[in-house]
Amino acid sequence: MQLRYGVGAGGGKFHVPDYADDAIPEDGDIWRSRLSKYFHACCKASNDFAKAEEITQENRYVCIATSGGLNQQRTGIIDSVVAARILNATLVVPKLDKQSYWKDSSNFSQIFNVDWFISYLAEDVRIIKELPLKGGETWTPYNMRVPRKCNESCYLNRVLPNLLKRRAVQFTKFHYRLSNRLETDLQKLRCRVNYHALKFTDPITQMGEKLAMRMRTMKKHYIALHLRFEPDMLAFSGCYYGGAT
Repeated sequence: MQLRYGVGAGGGKFHVPDYADDAIPEDGDIWRSRLSKYFHACCKASNDFAKAEEITQENRYVCIATSGGLNQQRTGIIDSVVAARILNATLVVPKLDKQSYWKDSSNFSQIFNVDWFISYLAEDVRIIKELPLKGGETWTPYNMRVPRKCNESCYLNRVLPNLLKRRAVQFTKFHYRLSNRLETDLQKLRCRVNYHALKFTDPITQMGEKLAMRMRTMKKHYIALHLRFEPDMLAFSGCYYGGAT
């Protein structure tokens, strides 16, 4: 192992280890490397983040009607979990938009692995597939629109009173309705939903793997081109957009 030296902010020397190439496995899985004991998952909840069973209140149900293309709907799904957590409510599996841009008859369970989604997030938010019956009859939730970039205080002040009164609310046009500035544990929850809880169904995953395998077989290098990449795809995501394509 070689060491490289530099000068720190306080004037003292520091060194950065130059590890051998075999420190990382050939498949690139850093968690199986001999250095993994120095790593930690940034999306792991802190010890202060209470379990869902401790904070979820009875008769509080949040329903989501997503909108836009699949990218926007995915954002809405991710944020819906955090919104339900803020409200100490049970989340009903979100409804996908079938009218505006997407124009597809598929529901959530046909795109994403719904059972994995529910089980993976069980300690964070209680999630159910359907709104329960009310007095033996179908329960129609109260529709409301949440302001864009609504933070925790916004949800507690604007949404919670309606939720306490109606018991079940449905957020319409739900994308970009949650602030990017949240407390750390809620941001981590966002990451857990995005990178772990949301998995495509097996047929979609298998098709993607087949396409990637064919491209790798044909050439060593390839580019995945999004035919509708526009600045507004990142405008509300909280990511920096430098203008390059």
